[in-house]
Amino acid sequence: MRKLILEKAKNKRIVILGFGMEGQSSLGYLLSIQLANKILVADQNTEIIHHPLIRKNNIEVLSGEDYLSLLQKDDFILKSPGVQVKKFRPELFSHSQTSLFLEKFGSQIIGITGTKGKSTSSTMMYQILEEQNKEAFLVGNIGQPAFDMIPQIKESSCIVYELSAHQLQCVKQGPRMAILLNLMPEHLDYFASLEAYYQAKLQLFAHQRGDSFAFYHDKTKSKSPSSHFPTRRLSTQIKGEQIFLEEKAILTLSDLKYLLGHHHLENIQALIELSNFLHLDLTKTLDSIKNFHPLPHRQELLGDKNGIRFINDSISTIPQSAIQAIKASGEVDYLILGGLDRGIEYDELITFLSESKFKKVYFLGEAGKRMLEELKSLSHSMDFEYTQAANLQGIQNELLQIPRGTVLLSPAAASYDHFKNFEERGNYFRDIFSKI
Repeated sequence: MRKLILEKAKNKRIVILGFGMEGQSSLGYLLSIQLANKILVADQNTEIIHHPLIRKNNIEVLSGEDYLSLLQKDDFILKSPGVQVKKFRPELFSHSQTSLFLEKFGSQIIGITGTKGKSTSSTMMYQILEEQNKEAFLVGNIGQPAFDMIPQIKESSCIVYELSAHQLQCVKQGPRMAILLNLMPEHLDYFASLEAYYQAKLQLFAHQRGDSFAFYHDKTKSKSPSSHFPTRRLSTQIKGEQIFLEEKAILTLSDLKYLLGHHHLENIQALIELSNFLHLDLTKTLDSIKNFHPLPHRQELLGDKNGIRFINDSISTIPQSAIQAIKASGEVDYLILGGLDRGIEYDELITFLSESKFKKVYFLGEAGKRMLEELKSLSHSMDFEYTQAANLQGIQNELLQIPRGTVLLSPAAASYDHFKNFEERGNYFRDIFSKI
């Protein structure tokens, strides 16, 4: 990687754009390889000047409201995923950890993306490899910056890379093994259009060669019919609640001990296809899948106490994921929806709610307020009681008084109105359950 960066950044000022987790990782790596280039950090947050890594190494900082205006066209820019540099400085060219990592290690990378399910699928694939004694690393959007793993990577290593649309947006080369789980409307507060979001995801397949592996579903392809999808041949099929390999049923939904919902079969199909491509032991692969525990905040059963069952699906930020969670959870008595309103369409969810039965639905925040208004305009008689509140904190006491039944938090909205992220929201919900 040092050689690659030296070639691309020759005689240039290196700018680390964005100083969150990935930006800090980038600075740490650049300092470790001791380049002669001048390095500086650019971030809107003026407080980063006090960060120990910056102070200890006397790194120059560009910060404040106009920090992007101070960048130069001939800078070597190493951009963090969330920074919208093209929106404000379209003339600037930037690299990223993801683009450089794919260029260096692309033949070893299993890239997994999708609007929903990528963290669970990436972790499951990593576990499959580990349990078959393959040296594997899990990096990317899951929370582990790719550059942190560089010193440990060998030619024989497998790298499972969870990739977000933000990370894929500026890559020019995809991984040798690429899985696109699904496409649904999301992140329209960042991308200029739904098609721009889809095109970012489809960068996963950029410049794949004949010896590459690609997976996607036909219904995913239909979401962006004008786009180029690589050729792929599937040896498995989903029929009802089973996955078949060459006409033989190899996995049934009921085999999954801890995962809820039919949609998991679609993601598992991708991992089985990849396992066969890698010549892994199929029996061991299926055992790993059957015994896989869901990640926190993803249709996570918190427990069942005194007839009260809490399911934490805080990661749900779009209507399709909430519908999936409701279907997967069986009979839901109390449903919690809403949060930050990002302007996404709720038509599908509203129709679903109008045809569903609950004891009570809690509509939270501005998103919940809009959902309730749209539901009332569609249906004058709802088959459930409802409460409208500002946030999860506002319904805590009522949740503690529920006598029995299943309580599902699947908000179909972002958490940033009252929480730092969906994890903090899910942990708050967990704390409520712990008080029962």
